Amino acid sequence: MPTESQQISFVTGDVSEDGSSIRLRIQTERDGVLNLALPTVDLQHLVTLLLLLGGKAAMNGSFSASSETFWTKPLPLHGVSLGVDDNQAVMTVEVGASILSFSLTAGSMKEIANTMLTMTASGASN
Repeated sequence: MPTESQQISFVTGDVSEDGSSIRLRIQTERDGVLNLALPTVDLQHLVTLLLLLGGKAAMNGSFSASSETFWTKPLPLHGVSLGVDDNQAVMTVEVGASILSFSLTAGSMKEIANTMLTMTASGASN
């Protein structure tokens, strides 16, 4: 029998000594702390699921990023590529153990290309 969902109030985590798992410590509103270990190889699937669900929530009007909720910590980017797949612009990003692909509109692709050209033309470096 399914149990009632618990509201998460805080999450922290670390990596196992051998790097094989991500350990999460999840604080819930009512039931205290829950410790979980996620195999590192499954991280990409969880990240993708969370991003897809976040997109669905935004489309349903339940949530969208705003100046009040927008906070980001720059992530170390290990690789990025732009290409076309089935006539659709795709940006693939590698961050740690996750590789994610994003579909881009023509306008987004143009904006990225213009930014890259502007930075290259001005002599900007790392």
